[in-house]
Amino acid sequence: MVEIDDAGGGCFIGPEVLVIHRVESGEYWYYYIPPQVNERIQYATKLLKKAFRELKMASSEPVKLCRGEIFDKFQIYLTEQGFQVIREKVSDETNRLAETEFIEILYSYGFPRNLCLEGRNYQDFYTWVGCWYYSQPQKMVGQYRKRRLKVPYWTRKVARKYPNLIRILLEEQAI
Repeated sequence: MVEIDDAGGGCFIGPEVLVIHRVESGEYWYYYIPPQVNERIQYATKLLKKAFRELKMASSEPVKLCRGEIFDKFQIYLTEQGFQVIREKVSDETNRLAETEFIEILYSYGFPRNLCLEGRNYQDFYTWVGCWYYSQPQKMVGQYRKRRLKVPYWTRKVARKYPNLIRILLEEQAI
């Protein structure tokens, strides 16, 4: 079985990560939707179609797609190509692959490694991402932003007004 999941679509910075995971063999491949892409569903569909051709995926192999709307058009394509498509929650392993890759990208930007996603609580995690992002020097702000998403106003206002306090809170969050 092949499973496909995404991570980072709701975060206002960084790319969205797509993972194709062949469960039985443990093989996996990552694909990225750049932050500047506004039409992410169309982009993901085109990206995954190309990946399936390049990876020579056989229609005899069932495909489990995450339930997110980002895969709706790709599901139509797969069905038209004769694939058996299952829309339900992917395995924990596939989910972990996608989330870990996305969080590693955030860490590569300088996001504190002591902060991590816990219990799939994306709202709190993305709030910490916003606090960190807007407490950074102005030259960084805007560099990794998704044009289609906005950070909550209060996060931006507090982080810009009290950047030193936010840095202290980010450091203490792991304690």
